Amino acid sequence: MRTNSIELHAFRAPERPDLCGEFLSEHRQVLADYGISKVSSNTNEWTTDPDCIVIVALHRELGMVGGIRLQRSMEGHLLPMERSLLTLAPMITDEISALRPFGLGEVCGLWNAHRFAGFGVPVLLSHAVTAVSLPVGMKRMVCLVAHYTERHPRSNGFIRMGSIGQGGTFPHYPIETHTAVAMVNPDTTLLPHAKEAHRQLLFSLRLRPTQVREESPSGKPLEVHYNLCLSNCHVGMETYSAILMERLKYSA
Repeated sequence: MRTNSIELHAFRAPERPDLCGEFLSEHRQVLADYGISKVSSNTNEWTTDPDCIVIVALHRELGMVGGIRLQRSMEGHLLPMERSLLTLAPMITDEISALRPFGLGEVCGLWNAHRFAGFGVPVLLSHAVTAVSLPVGMKRMVCLVAHYTERHPRSNGFIRMGSIGQGGTFPHYPIETHTAVAMVNPDTTLLPHAKEAHRQLLFSLRLRPTQVREESPSGKPLEVHYNLCLSNCHVGMETYSAILMERLKYSA
């Protein structure tokens, strides 16, 4: 029996306008299928931002079947989750401002096409975006997710932002049947809150951003071709040494 195969391809948004356009179209279709018409991250502003990292899941026969983005926080520009929560939780701006000096990015725009559902693509995209955060200088990450997807960022070291909303949650948002959850990854270098197995995978992807792995996040085998190398990317050897030491500690 032939194993399904996908490529996880990372790039800076302006480098691939064709893939950005496809990302927007597919994401909007998935949102429409869930009855969601307005999402703050569902604009095309990010497509020309060189600090926006895009990761797409590409299938040979089915085309683009998933995607996720990592957008850098810049003073004077609101992140998508800031725009979303400004009325519900005005303190979000102070929270973001406090994290920005460390290098902060928001994970947003996660989607998985229904034609390739059930293979755990959101899990793989969550791994990949966390893996690339450090090489692009984002030592802190935030995200606003639906309650039913909270487990994905949590496994990669995210925790709830308990100082806003109801312990980080926003019931009945963005629609009545959903609860939004605001989360933060307080240390993307050593990932102290990540599950041990996931931490090892993330360290591996950082040390070897191009590799092929047999994955089964949903119980179904999937051959994943990781292509996470990015242009203009540099991480000091002291950072890699810290990653390696932490990896050895948890594998001992």
